[in-house]
Amino acid sequence: MSLKPKLGLIEKIAEGIGLIPKLNFEDGKIEPMNDPGDLSNYPPPDKWDDWVEYEPTKWSRKIKRNYTIVPTSCFNCESGCGLLSYVDKETGEVRKFEGNPYHPASRGRICAKGPATINQIKDPDRILHPMRRVGKRGAGKWERVSWDVVLDEIATKIRKAIKEERNNEITYHVGRPGHEGFMDRVLQAWGVDGHNSHTNVCSAGARTGFALWDGFDRKMPDFANAEFILMISAHLESGHYFN
Repeated sequence: MSLKPKLGLIEKIAEGIGLIPKLNFEDGKIEPMNDPGDLSNYPPPDKWDDWVEYEPTKWSRKIKRNYTIVPTSCFNCESGCGLLSYVDKETGEVRKFEGNPYHPASRGRICAKGPATINQIKDPDRILHPMRRVGKRGAGKWERVSWDVVLDEIATKIRKAIKEERNNEITYHVGRPGHEGFMDRVLQAWGVDGHNSHTNVCSAGARTGFALWDGFDRKMPDFANAEFILMISAHLESGHYFN
């Protein structure tokens, strides 16, 4: 990117005393701070199997924790940004999440929803097992069933509906479409057009509005060639990177 920023008095003073990096390069070029996928303060992949950090809540006591770092994805919006999960090798518990600098899209820059995934894992109301309704709808009565039982029951009902050519009675709804591509192909192979997800509902209104307003269902601004970008409470490298 080539530009020569016009510095104000405050920027010149901050630059002069070293509070901020030098902004006005003589050749007009601003060098990137890091290469893509090369953020500072991230564990190198060759140490992901055995990474050591001090316990953040007890840093003064210098208690060491050994982690296995496992790449995963964030499901708190449809962007699916890359995360690194820190698994405590002693307890097997996930202790925290950070951005994955090697993810080809988010490149380690994530919004607050990514690290907040730990709250979902530890939520006391999190459902950990299949549950089957035993009372009337809305009564809130459920019983725990095994995965084998619930999969057999669902498969039996789906198979019966398909054989009786009642494909339009089958609906598959998920929260976040983390495996949307796979399941969509499976359902299409069965002749079922009933795949739905949170994103379908969430984005439907926005895309309809965009299409009615300017003819495009999802706007793709040309950030690279923009002469002026106004950002309010967000930045381009965090959350919904493809927006």
